[in-house]
Amino acid sequence: MRYVFAPRSRRALGALLVLAAVTANVRPAFAAPDDVEAEALIARGIDLREHGKDDEALAVFKKALAKSPSPRARAQVALAEQAMGLWLFAENDLLLALAADSDAWIVKNRSALEGALGVVRRHIGSLEVRGTDGAEIMLDGVRLGVLPAGSSFRVEAGRRTLELRAKGFHPSARTIEIPAGGVSRETVTLVALTVELGEGGGGSPRAPMSPRETDRDPGRGQRVLGWAFAGTGGALLITGGVGMLVRKGIVDDYNDRCPGLGIAQPADCDGRIDSARTWLTVSIVSFIAGGAFAVGGITLALTAPRRESSASAPGAPRGVRVGCGPSSERGGASLGCSGSF
Repeated sequence: MRYVFAPRSRRALGALLVLAAVTANVRPAFAAPDDVEAEALIARGIDLREHGKDDEALAVFKKALAKSPSPRARAQVALAEQAMGLWLFAENDLLLALAADSDAWIVKNRSALEGALGVVRRHIGSLEVRGTDGAEIMLDGVRLGVLPAGSSFRVEAGRRTLELRAKGFHPSARTIEIPAGGVSRETVTLVALTVELGEGGGGSPRAPMSPRETDRDPGRGQRVLGWAFAGTGGALLITGGVGMLVRKGIVDDYNDRCPGLGIAQPADCDGRIDSARTWLTVSIVSFIAGGAFAVGGITLALTAPRRESSASAPGAPRGVRVGCGPSSERGGASLGCSGSF
């Protein structure tokens, strides 16, 4: 038997064959579950930011980044960090996100991200420290590293306290200013602690030292810190007093020009009310912080260990100098001491 296809049947068969060929080469693509969940978390974080909940949004963006470490998730983390004033973290995450220059979302939003990076860098500076090798570098009590440092440190700009510590040396602390977008270079050479034992193999004493060399002051650093705190407290108390004077002037001006509380207020009168409240808050905070700093600083300064002198060491009469060191007399190792009376 012979089958003959009508023209319409041939066209239908051709369409079926084309569809079969196309579908045979199509591989359905499905998004990974983690990517889908990350996108949902990013959308939720953006909604939280629109409602002013930056801290909650940051936590959600970090979850999205953990699920799917995409440049978009990294950029959203950085923008939330910027909103919260976490400048160093924001700079690092923005740089990582911008490094993905082939990502479509980064390419589309590069201009906005670079603008955000510029804003962040207005709050950050660089710190270069040179000085005694092996010294530990502390900034506001936080360890940055050890000298010699291979590169500068990225830190928040402003007035900071730099301290260097090393075993066998007196610590050194100073207040420095980190310029926004600039570099602060500090050189700190630590002073070695006084060695009391004589040097050399024959047990001979060291050459007589002046009273200034033999004096030790273990409480110097504590006293300096204490008086610095006390000075800061005094400045804050003065700020509180100035704030109260400014507030009084605003209140007096309000009483002269405004109708009084309890009724509708003109816009400038509302502004005076807000300013008075703001200055009251500033004064209260300054008084509380100033009192705490002043009391703590004076306590630190008064409780610091006092200066000691080798001439007043227990059991040693005034004018006696003693030096000790290893000795090899009579063929054996021993400790030899000598002195002047």
